[in-house]
Amino acid sequence: MPSFTPHPNSWFADDGWIESLKEQQAPVNAQLMVTRVKGLRAWITPSWALDSHVEQGNLKAFCTTLAAARAPLIVCDLPPGLHGEWPPTWLVQARHTRWLRADEATGTFPTMPKHRAKQARKGFERGLQIEVEGNINILLKLHQQARERKSIASDTSKLKGLLSWVLASEHQSTYIVRNEMGQCIASATFLHDPGRTIYAFGGQVRSDASGLATVMLIEQGIADAQAIGNSVFDFGGSSDPGVDRFYSEFGAEKHYRERAIRVPTWAKPWLRMVRPDLLEVD
Repeated sequence: MPSFTPHPNSWFADDGWIESLKEQQAPVNAQLMVTRVKGLRAWITPSWALDSHVEQGNLKAFCTTLAAARAPLIVCDLPPGLHGEWPPTWLVQARHTRWLRADEATGTFPTMPKHRAKQARKGFERGLQIEVEGNINILLKLHQQARERKSIASDTSKLKGLLSWVLASEHQSTYIVRNEMGQCIASATFLHDPGRTIYAFGGQVRSDASGLATVMLIEQGIADAQAIGNSVFDFGGSSDPGVDRFYSEFGAEKHYRERAIRVPTWAKPWLRMVRPDLLEVD
């Protein structure tokens, strides 16, 4: 039996996520944190969370509450498949994640494509090894290196608090890959919700072996999902077209995710310079 179990509700509904970031929770029936974005007071999806965990039955009331909220800037990511009812002044960005589903009858996930399975085998033959990992400093370094390489802002101290809380839970599995010289070259943390395992945190050192290591970690994450009876492996989505194509090669299908944004008119010139992503129109 695996040493990890599914979260009793959902990782993204857990108050500990915002608490570990040392932020305040917004007064709504969902997970939004109160913070500042480039100097603007804001309610946003908690950092590193994929969504704000809004329940389908509460969605209409939630949208109404946000429309009346006084926070100047609001950025809310809905769970996969949900569509909110937003005022016309709001910007709605259509995003997606990718899901790999297990067979309903057998509970087994599809085998990896031949070229990806070959990469995983090549990694092991080359001497790459997967290990369970709980060293926060190793994971933090690998994750931050990946973010910096892509020029994605990331608060190290907040991420350290979040990862420390995550690693203390039995509802996750975390691994690193070491190369033949024993050096840590990649990591992955998988969050287990009821029915769904999420590829939530990852990092790697760019090398000729990092691609092999990433495939090995994904193979392990899918195996973990199957071991606890989850029917969905969620790749977490990516706005990088190359990464998205990579995920699709595993047979993972698109699932709609919605981001709703309210930006006050007076703040748009400033955000257009410092956070243009918040004003992008599909």
